[in-house]
Amino acid sequence: MLKLSRARSAGIILAALAISGTFSSCQKKIGDVMVEKAIEQSTGQKVDINSGGQKITIQSEGQKIEIQGNSGVWPADMPADVPKFSSGQIKAVTRADTPEGKSWSVVCENVTGNIVKDFESQLKSKGFKNISTIVTSGESEGGVVSAEKEKLKVVLMTGKGAASLSVVKEL
Repeated sequence: MLKLSRARSAGIILAALAISGTFSSCQKKIGDVMVEKAIEQSTGQKVDINSGGQKITIQSEGQKIEIQGNSGVWPADMPADVPKFSSGQIKAVTRADTPEGKSWSVVCENVTGNIVKDFESQLKSKGFKNISTIVTSGESEGGVVSAEKEKLKVVLMTGKGAASLSVVKEL
């Protein structure tokens, strides 16, 4: 009778594990839930986080932020007026949608060459105005370029083989 009881208990435990494994694959990741709760407690707003692979999406009351790591791909939804920054390798892309507008951030590594002055020329050819350029190295590899075109603002910061392009489109 003792052997039957142990066998039955083992069977019940295995069945419970199989069922809980099936249900857990349908549920949110525990890390997402913990971060949601922390943000909700600090902001007082409802937050929904979904992470999967190299992508994290955070949504809260009319706002959405999407973070892609190691994407290697220029954002397809980037405004066409923004020159495609093609120096180096894209390591991360962040998008944000708010009631005020949209924004994009593209981070690149292994950036070489005369990129500050080149990007400044590309901005001018696309009709951007109020261009401000600061070059921090003799080869124009480091520095900042910022420009505006209507409700579109662009800033490229470069240095030490890395670059960060930020774009904001106001509604």
